[in-house]
Amino acid sequence: MKKPGYKEALSKLKMSEDFRERTIAMLEREQHKMEADGAHKGEIRMNTVNSTKKNKWAAWSVGVAACAVLAVGIVAWGGNDGGNVPAPGTNNGVVDSQQPAPPISGKAAVNIDGVIEEVAADGKSFRVGDLWVSVTDETEYGIPGPNAPEASEQLVSKEFKVGNAVSGFTSDDVASGKVTAQRIYNNF
Repeated sequence: MKKPGYKEALSKLKMSEDFRERTIAMLEREQHKMEADGAHKGEIRMNTVNSTKKNKWAAWSVGVAACAVLAVGIVAWGGNDGGNVPAPGTNNGVVDSQQPAPPISGKAAVNIDGVIEEVAADGKSFRVGDLWVSVTDETEYGIPGPNAPEASEQLVSKEFKVGNAVSGFTSDDVASGKVTAQRIYNNF
């Protein structure tokens, strides 16, 4: 004889099989729907109707407020007192010989720059690209000025070799193809 619990268990088993089949069918329908929408590769369509309009107005409002704060800050911080600013190295506009002048800095004019491709037999002329550079006794070596490193620390040599990187300055026309160097900043 069958017990009543056995019938109940069989009934639940049939119901669970039916539930499983319906769930699989529903998942398959959802998968087909997602494939049709193009969302199966991580692409999720988001619908924003009113939120973009709200976001645009919020962004514009924040931007205008930020510009106003910047403008007020610049005017308040960078106020001009009529140009009565004392010069550096002075004491309220009076030159003070006890204070050193501020160091002068700037960029050096360089119109000789490149790698030495050929050196003449005399060792005082070299070619960088299409430019022949002659070095004379008046040619100065190194970087001048109060902020320049010591001569022993600069990468400059009076001996020119093929493959050395060289930079310098000449007042001659470099388009002529042959110049005399006034200064060699580096040669290494």
